[in-house]
Amino acid sequence: MTPKFHNRKKELAVIAAVSLFILLFLIIAGCTQNSSSTNSAGSSGAVASVSSGVNSSFYTIRANVNKDCSGTPWYVGVMKGYFVSGGINFVDAGALDWSLQPAALVSGQTDVVDEHPNTLIDLKLAGANVTGVALSGQEPPEGDISEYHMQWLVLNSSPYYTIQDLVANGHKPKIAVGALGICADLENNAWFRANNLSNTSFQYVIMPDPQQEAALRSGQIDVAVLHPPFYTAAEKHGGVRVITTSYDAFGPQAGTTLLVFRDADIQEHPDDVRAFIKAYKNAERWSDNHLTESGILTAGVIGLSNATPHYYSQSGAITDDEIQPWIDAMVADGDIAPGQFKPSDLYTTEFSDTWVNETAVNGPDPVDPFPSLEKSTYD
Repeated sequence: MTPKFHNRKKELAVIAAVSLFILLFLIIAGCTQNSSSTNSAGSSGAVASVSSGVNSSFYTIRANVNKDCSGTPWYVGVMKGYFVSGGINFVDAGALDWSLQPAALVSGQTDVVDEHPNTLIDLKLAGANVTGVALSGQEPPEGDISEYHMQWLVLNSSPYYTIQDLVANGHKPKIAVGALGICADLENNAWFRANNLSNTSFQYVIMPDPQQEAALRSGQIDVAVLHPPFYTAAEKHGGVRVITTSYDAFGPQAGTTLLVFRDADIQEHPDDVRAFIKAYKNAERWSDNHLTESGILTAGVIGLSNATPHYYSQSGAITDDEIQPWIDAMVADGDIAPGQFKPSDLYTTEFSDTWVNETAVNGPDPVDPFPSLEKSTYD
């Protein structure tokens, strides 16, 4: 049994989280075009239109695909045919703010999300019956800064070269993050904590990644915390430099994300979940092994001149070591109690047979089912 954390502040936070998810469900149910709560084909999303002709013998997976760093596996999965060859009808349910995507999963509007462990913990705190089935994102080996999960950027003209510079003379830097309760703020908190600084030493400015570069250049913020491809684009534009990275701030688990499904689907459709994992992981392996092409493909879709895709786990194997640092960071931030969660609470080993390097990673690519498809068609 999970030990109860006797802290009124935390109890109120959990109650608020449950209320929030109920509210988000109502919002999403009223706003999304796919109102079905069953697993049926059909969507207004871009991939669905590209994939014309739904195969009735395939299982349908719906997901929200944003035009940002998270989109690469979806683009590759469609354009290189991994979903079709894996027996999956993939339906793009349309772009949706990251803060709403977990609620879309819980409410049945979508079937899978790719999230960091802290988001999965937040869902479980809110009473959601969801579980990780495979490792998706992973921090690359130390040294290749261009593939790290995030970079903290400052202006070249700024006096900031170290974290101590940021807080010198009582300065309280404005640090932009896409939202609170995500990877950016959790890892930034850890960076400050590791340098014996508290989260009162800075001020968060909530701002989507695509807006942060302009805000940094105009002086509205001191630090932009960016994912690829946005840090790649900012650096190509010049005038900025890296003050730290996700690897330096959080270590080798900084890029950890899990593919998350509802428990009901895991229990009722295990073979279909397994087929999706294989298809999605094959798309991620292709991206890892064709970084230039996957970057060009991603840039074309989201409208940037340059893009760097995220780095993904080749095997998909979930380990306690990948998750524990996230739990430790949430404990340090006061979000959960010591011992309240252990890594195995967040994932199942039911699909460990998919946690291998499959599909000729170094061999020929699959036949492209859409040979006439232009990269910009994903609109």
